[in-house]
Amino acid sequence: MPSLVVSILLEGPLAKQVDVNSEPKHVLGIDSLRALAVWVVIIYHLNPNFLPGGFVGVDIFFAISGFVITKSLLERQPKSLFSFFTGFYRRRFVRIAPALFVYLMVVTTLSSYFIPKASLSGGIFETAKWAVFGASNLQLVATNDGYFAERMDYNPFIQTWSLGVEEQFYLLYPLFMAFLVFAIAKSRTAFSRIIISALGLLTIASLAISGKQTGSDFLSAFYLLPSRFWELAAGGLLYILVTRLGKFSNQSLAAKRILFTVATLLIVPSLLIADITQFPFWWAIPPVLGALLLIHASNNASIDSASPFAKFVTSRPIVYFGKISYSLYLWHWGVFVLMRWTIGLTNWWQYLLALVLTVLISAFSYKFIETPVRSGKFFRKQPDWRIIIAGVLVAAMAVGVASFGKTEWIRRAHAVNDPKFEDSKQIAKVLATIPASDIGAGHKVIFVGDSHSGHYKYMSHWIAAKTGADVSRIIHYGCGYVNLQAVTTRLTVCPTDEKITSEILKQTKPGDVIVLSSFSTPRISASDGPYNQADILTQLNSPEKQAGRAEALSAATKVVSQLQSHGLLVILAAPTPVFITPPDRCNKWFNKINPICSYGFKQPIGYEQELRAPVMASYNSLAAGTGATLWDPFPYLCNDGKYCYSRKDGRYLFVDQHHLTANGNILLVGSFIDELKQIWK
Repeated sequence: MPSLVVSILLEGPLAKQVDVNSEPKHVLGIDSLRALAVWVVIIYHLNPNFLPGGFVGVDIFFAISGFVITKSLLERQPKSLFSFFTGFYRRRFVRIAPALFVYLMVVTTLSSYFIPKASLSGGIFETAKWAVFGASNLQLVATNDGYFAERMDYNPFIQTWSLGVEEQFYLLYPLFMAFLVFAIAKSRTAFSRIIISALGLLTIASLAISGKQTGSDFLSAFYLLPSRFWELAAGGLLYILVTRLGKFSNQSLAAKRILFTVATLLIVPSLLIADITQFPFWWAIPPVLGALLLIHASNNASIDSASPFAKFVTSRPIVYFGKISYSLYLWHWGVFVLMRWTIGLTNWWQYLLALVLTVLISAFSYKFIETPVRSGKFFRKQPDWRIIIAGVLVAAMAVGVASFGKTEWIRRAHAVNDPKFEDSKQIAKVLATIPASDIGAGHKVIFVGDSHSGHYKYMSHWIAAKTGADVSRIIHYGCGYVNLQAVTTRLTVCPTDEKITSEILKQTKPGDVIVLSSFSTPRISASDGPYNQADILTQLNSPEKQAGRAEALSAATKVVSQLQSHGLLVILAAPTPVFITPPDRCNKWFNKINPICSYGFKQPIGYEQELRAPVMASYNSLAAGTGATLWDPFPYLCNDGKYCYSRKDGRYLFVDQHHLTANGNILLVGSFIDELKQIWK
């Protein structure tokens, strides 16, 4: 990139001037490159094992977008600065918004019916709303709900993050192009040098940010514009270098074929072995460089157009997929996610069905949504202000539909919760057997931890009613506190143990009870199928895991001792069972054939005990070393000596693979209140 800036400074003014009356020429080869980019993404999303580095297709899209946007801006010369910006944003709006808004409205409506209210589905409607304004990438980072979170495969709007990056790029980039158009029109050579140099320096700075953030703030590096700016800007600088300055445009066919070969050698290995832990820096660099070379080849007919390969990549089916690539990118993810929630997406026939539905829906979207708005005579005749007003109204409609979808989603969740997940009659019957008292009056009970503290929310309400205590929760989802499992990595959005301890101390006084509960046993299943159970036990008892648990125990002892030094009474909530089949995804007519639902709703108690034995040793040591109370819900959830159940007697005790329902909570409340009485006595 520095060589580009130096080249521009040495060469003087831009070699080619803008033709006032020209329209940007369509480049057929770029459609072929779009087809490549979208299909590698689709294959990766279908199953990452098929193409482990397929996510780099987005980086290819970024490079294409930077080139095409620069081409669009510099090959037009508007009558005024105002029309320069309004024309650009109008073109971007009619290109992106119609299909996006229709997608958001259709999929939020379908989601309200087919997606249950559960931990895996949390935040999906918020992502949809933020996507309306081109900011879903910001929401995903703020909530730690991004590409690599557990919920990623179950959020039908997560793919909109890349649109957010592009739309944020569009807010800044046209300023540079506006100044550059002015410099070209006025033959201000020095000024054009400054603008292009500034753009080059910003590109270098963005690459540096990408390098720094990849190691220190991975989510921000992956999702946010500062670390992605260089990918889009590189495409723009390529256009300026090759098309406007005429660099490298007159090369021999042999040299052009070498460049094409180099581009292929840069992209193909990236598709196969790109390391997500080193992304976007440095693994985004090869596919972006390869894409730039292929864009150059496409724009300058660099490959022999008569060759069989050239004929193939510019054939009508390939070019068509490139033309509908935007709709393919939008709709494939919605199809995949809704299938995961319903019939599943793990068998060959499900893969085939997913691909067929994706192509059919995308073709419909392109023909009846994208094309009429972008190219139809009616819309082309409308002034910019009408398009803007119409856009605002449709955006408001999309937000409204997303809000309605969320309301329906919650309503449907309440409708099915009784009695499958929340049997009100049975709960009332059990609570009637527990005498009320004021033993907790004047004291607080605070549940602290991750979602495994949150899954005691029903029990916390009943405790307050039966003891007179003030019961509350301090929950940081995905962030364990006094987690004896020894998680080796801590999410950047998670507060430190010190911060959570400070949060506790600000709300409590001596005699208050702190209940510590975090997810501390291994999962036995992914979201789409079980792990090898023998391998889990082997890894659990490896020297590395043992050392990690010892370190976690030492850290936990310090935290518990600090809480006790302030007169707080600590209860350690031992781990609950884990399961393969998630009840919330396997209790409707449309998901009975989902492969994840075929494993049943029980696990052998012997295996569950083996699974929890290592961490239970740490819990016992912590309780013995600090004098904290150890409360174990396991015997009440696995009480027949043979199995642990997530569904029993027609009631679901767990909402998913490891979170309790109200029906599960009611089995535990009596024993927990007994522990409180012993502590306060």
